[in-house]
Order: sequence, then structure tokens, then C-alpha cells
Amino acid sequence: MFFLHSKRARRVAGCTALALSAGMLLAGPASADSPAPRPAVEKPVAGVKVPELVLPKADGARSAGTAGATAAGTAPRADLDGDGLSNLVFRGYDGQLYSTAGSDAIYRGDGATTFVKDVVPLGDLDGDGGRPEMLTLSTDGDVTVYGNVTATSSDFRWGASGWQIYNKVFTAGDLSGDGKADVLARTPSGELWVYRSTGTPGAPFHARQKIGNGWQAYDQLIGVGDSDGDGYGDFLARTYGGLLYFYGSTGSPYAVKPRKQVGTGWQIYNQIVGIDDATGDGIGDVIARGTDGTLWAYTGTGGGTYAARRQGSVGWQVAGQIGGAGNVPAHGKEELIARDKAGTLYWYYSLNNGLLSSRQQTSDIGGWAGATLFNVNSVDDNGESDILEIGGGHLYHQSYQGLVDYGGGWGIYNQLVGPGDLNGDGTGDFVARDRSGVLWLYRTNQYGNAVHARVKVGSGWGAYDRIVGSGDYSGDGLNDLVARTKDGTLYLYQGTGQAGYPFKPRVKIGGGWNVYPKIVAPGDITGDGKADLLAVNSGGELFRYSGTGEAGTPFKSRVSIGRGYQTYNGLY
Repeated sequence: MFFLHSKRARRVAGCTALALSAGMLLAGPASADSPAPRPAVEKPVAGVKVPELVLPKADGARSAGTAGATAAGTAPRADLDGDGLSNLVFRGYDGQLYSTAGSDAIYRGDGATTFVKDVVPLGDLDGDGGRPEMLTLSTDGDVTVYGNVTATSSDFRWGASGWQIYNKVFTAGDLSGDGKADVLARTPSGELWVYRSTGTPGAPFHARQKIGNGWQAYDQLIGVGDSDGDGYGDFLARTYGGLLYFYGSTGSPYAVKPRKQVGTGWQIYNQIVGIDDATGDGIGDVIARGTDGTLWAYTGTGGGTYAARRQGSVGWQVAGQIGGAGNVPAHGKEELIARDKAGTLYWYYSLNNGLLSSRQQTSDIGGWAGATLFNVNSVDDNGESDILEIGGGHLYHQSYQGLVDYGGGWGIYNQLVGPGDLNGDGTGDFVARDRSGVLWLYRTNQYGNAVHARVKVGSGWGAYDRIVGSGDYSGDGLNDLVARTKDGTLYLYQGTGQAGYPFKPRVKIGGGWNVYPKIVAPGDITGDGKADLLAVNSGGELFRYSGTGEAGTPFKSRVSIGRGYQTYNGLY
């Protein structure tokens, strides 16, 4: 058995026994008659290379620089090198943070090396005149503020937990007029909350206050700083159909002005970022990333309006999540594992543009012949997908902490799917279908080395010949399942975030899917945070169904992205 890393290679060694589950016999390490788990393997991946940030100059605008930004009265939120301009911070293939201010990863002041789901640049939050602060979010809901952030280092300021209740966290800049950036957070149900800044490093935010409801209508929320010249922070909101709206501040952190439509056609971008004042004219600017990794610059003209786009640098598909981007970040699985008829495993990773990399062999030839394996969203705290294997009635997980044996009794299951967190505690979970068609939920702990008592989801799941899921298909930030009946009808089960009833009633989303012998959920491979679906026809042609984030029509029309997949007898 091996431990799968989404975008990097690491050798895993050691062994950790587990003895916790419910409804089955679980007793520590594997018994003598259990087959030995397969050895860990490595996947060779090139290191993270920071793309160049090049933005076109606006006609007639002066160079920003330190003097320009100061004169304009718009302080950048991510100036890591002291030149008066915001840098881009992003999550790399390895889950670490990088910036355009340097080529090395940013050291986090508390020594953390865990996967970062999202990062939010905050500017000089504590007013010490030093480098800016930034906020990071982990996969399990931990939030951390780092100060004096440079291209390579930062100092720990503050941390808290429980932020997995939000599907988007961002900052519009200073909403209250005190010179400090405030933080906004949205729940899956559409509640928008504000955390007003205190300016105190060890306690950076006041208690949250609710702004309003209905914000689930937007798939991206983008903080842009002061766009209308009133000295307060503003933000943009994009609908699933690509309409762009401007929300101006009222001067109170607890209310915003009525929305104003400022654009159409913005659905062509997978991540949109407020870059602050990049031109020195005192108005916040915006950059947007196309699916091919090209950056496009929009110079602010005031009141949330922008001049015609101009092309910037290319190669930005390498960024899994750009700091301050408005999308709901995906994590836990962005890849495809394939097993050929000889039992050899191959790995295809996402290029964040709707395509997959060339395949890489990740096991000995024939090393996984006959194995019952499942590739699931991360069930531990590193944010990277995991392979689970049933062998000899035991379920094994090759964790970064070592080998985990979830105990015996797992031979009763014929399907196992891990779409991500299903009960709202921030940890990855999975469901298992027994041979009578009953579906059970297994919740994991933070480290993925134990599962809680199983919870019955429901019966009748034997009607499906394929159940898949990796991430959010309905746009609410909660993880979902897709299931196909034997006649080719496809259904969506939206997640609820509640362990007692993890899925809403099914919704029919299409027919004719029996033309595909293989359907697999790769997670997000288009770089927009929305989960996608892959399907292979009898001729071996691979099709991508890009996620829309809308429950009624969760997938766009299919696009062919490869051939020759008939060589595989399993896709995961």
C-alpha cells in the first residue's frame, strides 16, 4: 500500500496501529493471516517554480512605488519586499506558501509545515510599520495570523480553531476607517460575518458581527480595498453566471451599500484577486486568471468599474490557490490514479487548467494486481489525497505518520467513497456501502489514524453501479456525492455538513451515463475550486465534465481531454 501525495513526493515509513471503529471487529494491528500492505512509493515531481508577476502599466498612470502608494493613500496588503506594491502569495504544489517576492517557501513563525487551504493577505494589521500580516486557513478549520511577512519568513501572532464553519474568508480592507483591515467570512447557508480588527497582535479581532444573509448567490467574493475614493474598503461579488457586482462600504463595518453591477462574462476566470493599487492612481485594481494560467489585469477607474482588460504574465496555473482570490478553495484531491490490467499504478495530476499531466508510474509493475483500493480525499491533516485498501478484511491507510490499520470486518463493503468532510468538523470522512445496499458514514479524527462510530446514512444504495465524489458540486462549500443507476441515470446527493443526515434527498441531473464504463471524481482540475467529473467511454476516450457549482446543473457539457484509457481496468 502507498500514501498518495497530490503534487509532491515523499517516502513514508513506520507503522501506527489503530483500534477504533464501530459495527465491526476492530482490534489493533493486522492479524497474521492478513495480507501485508503494499510498500510506500514515491512520485517524482519537479519543485515549485514561482512564476513571474508582470502586469501592464495603465495608460497615463504614474508608477506606484513606495511614494506613489503613500501619496495615493492606498496601502498594499501584500507588500513583502517593501517596494510599495502588493506581491502575489500562493499555495504551491507542496501545500506551502510562496510569493513573487522570492523563490523559496515562506517560513511560518510557529514552525508549521501543514497544508494551507487558503491564505488572506491583511496588510499592516498591527500598525507597527513593518511588513504585512497574513491569515492562513488549514483544512480542519484552524486559522492563524502571521506578522512581519517577508519573502521567506514570518512571525506567529495568533491562532484559533473552528473556522471550518465558513466556506469563504476574505478581506475587503478597512471597513471601519481605523486604518486596519477587517475580515469577512461566509457560511455555506449564505450568512456573511465581519471580524473587525483590534490592532492588537495577540488578539487581532473583535467578536464577529453578522452583516446579512443571501450571500450564497455568489461563487467568488473578492476584496479590492478602496475602489470609490471614500477611504473605506470595498469588494466584488461574482455570480455563477459570470455577473460581477460591486459592494461599497458605508463606513460601518456591519453594513454595505446596495450592490451595483459592474461587469458580465467573468465566468471565464477561475480565480479573481484584488491586487490593491498597482498603478499609483489611488484606486484598487484587479487581476484575473484564465484557465490557461494567463493573468489579466483590470485597472480600476473608480466605483468598482474597470478599464478593458490587458494581458499580464503567463504560467500561473502552477498556483493551487492564490492569496486573496475570491473562489472557494478546493483541497484534498486534484488527480487521477489509474491501474492497468497488469496491476501497475499510474498517477496523473491536475494542471489547474482542465487537463491532466502525463502519466507517471507509481508502483512496481504488477504491484497492485488484485488489490481492492480506493482513492479518497485527504483523511488526515495534510490536505492530500489518500489511498485506502481493503485486504484480508482489514482497511489500511498509509498515513504520513505511518501505516494505519483500521481493524477487521471491512470485507462486508463493496464500495468506499471519500468526498471530504461530511460532518462539519474539518476532517476528511468517507462512506462505505455494504453488500445489502446500506450506506454508512465513517468520520475520522484530525490525524486520520482513527474513525468514530459509524453512522447509518440509509438503505437502497445497491441501486447504483457507481458512487463517486470528491469535493463540492453544488456551490455551497459542502462535499457531495454523485451516483449512477444501472440504466445510466445520474443523481446528485448534496452534502449537509451534518453527521446524522449527511446528504439531502437525491436530485436527478442527467441520463445516458451508461455509455461510460468508467466514471471517476478527480476533485478540481480546472483551478476554480469547483469539483469536476471524468468519464471514459468504451473506446478509451477521456471526457471532462467541468463543475458549475450549481446544484440543478452541476456540470458543463463534456470536453474530450485524452485517449487510450481503455488500457486501464481501474480509475480512482
